[in-house]
Amino acid sequence: MILPSRYLHSDIPAEQVVFRRRDGVVTFAQYHRDVQALCTAMQAKGIRTAVPVTEDNYHFAVALMASLHAGADLILPSNRSTSTCDFLQAEGAVLLTDTPTEGSVLIIDGERGAGTAPLPEFDPAKACVSFFTSGSTGTPKRIVRSFANIEAELQLLEEAIPEGCPTEVFSTVSFHHAYGIIFGLLLPLSRGQVTDTATFAGPIDFLQRIAQLTTPEHRTWVVTTPAFIRVWATNAEHTPRLQDSLMIQSAGSPLPMQAARHLAELLGADFFEIFGSSETGVVGYRSPLHTEEWTPFRSVTIQQEPEGGLSICSPCTPMGQAVHTGDSAEFLTNGNFILKPRTDSIVKIADKRISLIEIEEHLRQSPLVDMASVLQIEGKSRPILAAAVTPTELGREVLLTQGKQEYRKRIKQQLSAHLPAVLQPKRWRVLGELPCDRQGKTRKDVIRNLFATGDYLPVLTPVFKSPDKLVVKALFEPDALWVPGHFPKYALVPGVIILRSISAVVERYWGRKVQAIKRLKFSEEVRPCSEIYITAEKKDNRLSVVLSFDEDACHTSGKGNFSLRETAEHPSFCL
Repeated sequence: MILPSRYLHSDIPAEQVVFRRRDGVVTFAQYHRDVQALCTAMQAKGIRTAVPVTEDNYHFAVALMASLHAGADLILPSNRSTSTCDFLQAEGAVLLTDTPTEGSVLIIDGERGAGTAPLPEFDPAKACVSFFTSGSTGTPKRIVRSFANIEAELQLLEEAIPEGCPTEVFSTVSFHHAYGIIFGLLLPLSRGQVTDTATFAGPIDFLQRIAQLTTPEHRTWVVTTPAFIRVWATNAEHTPRLQDSLMIQSAGSPLPMQAARHLAELLGADFFEIFGSSETGVVGYRSPLHTEEWTPFRSVTIQQEPEGGLSICSPCTPMGQAVHTGDSAEFLTNGNFILKPRTDSIVKIADKRISLIEIEEHLRQSPLVDMASVLQIEGKSRPILAAAVTPTELGREVLLTQGKQEYRKRIKQQLSAHLPAVLQPKRWRVLGELPCDRQGKTRKDVIRNLFATGDYLPVLTPVFKSPDKLVVKALFEPDALWVPGHFPKYALVPGVIILRSISAVVERYWGRKVQAIKRLKFSEEVRPCSEIYITAEKKDNRLSVVLSFDEDACHTSGKGNFSLRETAEHPSFCL
């Protein structure tokens, strides 16, 4: 292993391939030149604090190392929204980007190495990296770690990586996040493995790329999240068949075991799961298909605190000090541990303590529920529980034929075997998918906001997601709130509800708002107890939409053109 602080001063062969991009490969010599050129430009401008906000993962890899060698502090924001960038620039930070913006430095990629000074060394103990993590609250929290903390994390991982060293690494996680930086960028770089930097436009695109580029004799490492694993497993029969020598790594939230077992059986893949956080670094690891026990990484000390939560101390934590988390664990005599429900998931309802995670697990046991998120909200006179759920195929059938009221009724009947009525959710939202971040963590703040508005939207389930195109299936149940009065003798889905659905899709996934209708024409009626596909394509500030009764848009029910406006808000649902 070559630690990143020494990587570009090592004797790696100039022709060795270190990255793969959409349009070719990058050798060690080329990467060195690109970093050197940007480092020289940053030093000439006297940049002391840098914020990489690139669209291209390779450009991020250049910006990261150039900033470190230039002696600049690094800030890695939780998102790249305009408001976040403006806030950081107001603090004196300089944006490093591959798309020209005011006050930014363009990533050098083309004319390489002309007139650049030798690449200076840097001390990882003095290099500061700031992460912003929102967790489930939506409120950004700044975490400052030294680059030495990050290199300590890499050294711990080197000792725990399963046998069968991967030669190719693919990541669904952007390099802008701590998980993506460690496992998608720095770990393969340090271990001499080729890492793919291409961004992807959904599971099919990503898996097709792996299928095209890998060979059976190479061991492929897929760095991903529980959210992606769940989508992959659901659509596994329609995705490319990958070669057998596959290791899938997961972190960020609990691994969906049913989905993991399905992929393992279908692909012959194995799983490697990490427990940790941006603040603590890696804490424990396990092979989840073989054991529920977590093994602590060497030099990581974990203690259960009397008031609840864990105290974690390791070479990865800032200043080597203990970090307190809301996790809970049962410690075993062999030194391993089993994770228990988080202490911050325990709430008091009707003078009884209950774990929200426990309720979510009971909900997921229902044949009608795929995913569930439960939270405590304020009722009219006291706190109550609210649940957001996504339906299984059987659940969709019940919704389509009998409606939400019957769907909720059946779920409550199944919950009664585990929970008294007083501890069951009182308010419900049925969604096509739960909002989550790139690490697969459910965004409780977004779900909480959904309960502050009326439940007028259909169940919107994404079929295809990319930065420029969305295909979403909309399920219109027969007992929706908009049905009464529209039209009593011949119920139709009002055009305004379809418009709301289009607006919701654009706002959730692209962070834009529909500003004006340029053209809209319905060629066929849409009735309750039906599903339609909304195909939305975005170009600049223009949006074209096709409404159809089939995914291929062969049988259309409407078309429209809209103008969009930018907002300062970040998309609440992840692409």
